[in-house]
Amino acid sequence: MRYLATLLLFVPVFSWGQTPAVEIEVPSAVTAPSSSVDLLKQATQKDSPFAAPASKKPPKVPRPPKPAVSAKPAASSGTTLDMPLTIGGSTTTVQAAVAPAAPKKSAKPRPKAEPEPTVAPAQEPAAEPVENTEEEDAADAELEYAVKMLEKSKQEASSGRAVPPPAAKNKPSKVPSATKAFNPNAFRPGVTWVPSKSNHFDIYTQKAEGGISSPNMAMTFETAYDTLRRFIPWMMSGRVRVFVYQDHNSYLRYEPEAKAWTRAIAYPTRGEIVVYDEPGKTQELKEVFAHELTHIFTQQFFDKHQTGRIMTPTWLDEGLAVLVEDQMFGGKGGPWDRDYRTLRFERDPSTMPADFGSHKMFGSFEPKPFVPVSQRGQKPGPRRGKPVRLEPFEDFMQEGSLETAEGKGRVQNWYLQAYLMVRFLLNPAGGTSPSNRMQFEQFTRLIADGEAVRNPTTGFLVKDARGKQVYEPYSVEKALSKAYYYSNISAFEDNFWKWLSK
Repeated sequence: MRYLATLLLFVPVFSWGQTPAVEIEVPSAVTAPSSSVDLLKQATQKDSPFAAPASKKPPKVPRPPKPAVSAKPAASSGTTLDMPLTIGGSTTTVQAAVAPAAPKKSAKPRPKAEPEPTVAPAQEPAAEPVENTEEEDAADAELEYAVKMLEKSKQEASSGRAVPPPAAKNKPSKVPSATKAFNPNAFRPGVTWVPSKSNHFDIYTQKAEGGISSPNMAMTFETAYDTLRRFIPWMMSGRVRVFVYQDHNSYLRYEPEAKAWTRAIAYPTRGEIVVYDEPGKTQELKEVFAHELTHIFTQQFFDKHQTGRIMTPTWLDEGLAVLVEDQMFGGKGGPWDRDYRTLRFERDPSTMPADFGSHKMFGSFEPKPFVPVSQRGQKPGPRRGKPVRLEPFEDFMQEGSLETAEGKGRVQNWYLQAYLMVRFLLNPAGGTSPSNRMQFEQFTRLIADGEAVRNPTTGFLVKDARGKQVYEPYSVEKALSKAYYYSNISAFEDNFWKWLSK
């Protein structure tokens, strides 16, 4: 068949009935389209045999499929349009004749379409959350802390030793002017105050609106004053203002620093104590008032230069306040004295001195048990009190140790240790000699006043620009060395345990 087709190409064509032959010219430019793409290209050429007649509209070119690769078509001049086509994995640009689109009257650019969000099933509209401010967070934290401390105070009161709060740290700008008449409503408005006086106190009592009031409250305050005078007469200063609210509710409502678990508040820089009346609980009022009155005198004493800052070491301030508070029970002693006599105190092994005559020299020290006064001179018997391990003095005397103890739930033990340390400093020899009290006075004066600074070259006293004598403050360790001849804190701790174990 292949040879036959080749032979037919050379056979001349004869037309029956006509002698001349008709020659047909086939343009050399026309080639058979190899694909739909070539066909589309040739259709857009004017001289192409596949082009549409001039008198007719160009054939409608079908819209090519949307390319896989997103690309905007680039418009060309005239009626042609460059269209990207993806065939067989390759992209080709094709020019196609299209009719120009009629312009719209109010054509506006259409914004880019955003993906429609997934619509959740219809539900009831929930309440919009309210953003908590810093004030609300602080109020919630304060309320939570108040509830916690109220429960703790109830437990402590049931155990015998109630722990009072420290004195309020008010700013010196709130101190009343000494040149003006004192107006109680300027500091505590909203309450009608009835003024009265005693030997050492200016008392302002809330006007009662019915109910029963405790009689002779001024006598209670004066009893506390006399107790302090027996222990720290050199620290006592001027008159003290006392504000007495009618009841607990008024105390919480009108006193800014009042807490639900407290009975009284001391403001040392203002020289004020705030309490509330609670008929039938005179003994409790005596204890709390004596504690807060101690804060007034000690912190004013240690702040001789009236800086408005609390200068007293915390352990010394709180220990002395607890000791005076316990004296309000009379000669029998209070709960702190009872614990001193009955509990079993243990020393931290890390602070015990090495015993060179013992095989325990290099560790594994066992604290020597404390023998209470009631069992001294008798045959040792079973312990009546629970064991209490005291903290190392080096850590305990650091500022912030009370907060650390509070975080560990050891607040009662912290106050007990402060009480024992101050009791030892007031009476290190265990006797009744007045010299013991003189050592404690010297110790506190050294911390409060410091030591006069002298020029090392000339030996003369150094004065500041205003002509006042310059004093170098004493650290607690240096004051202990000067007054008690303890070389360091460890020596103070060793002598304390000898006293406690007698």
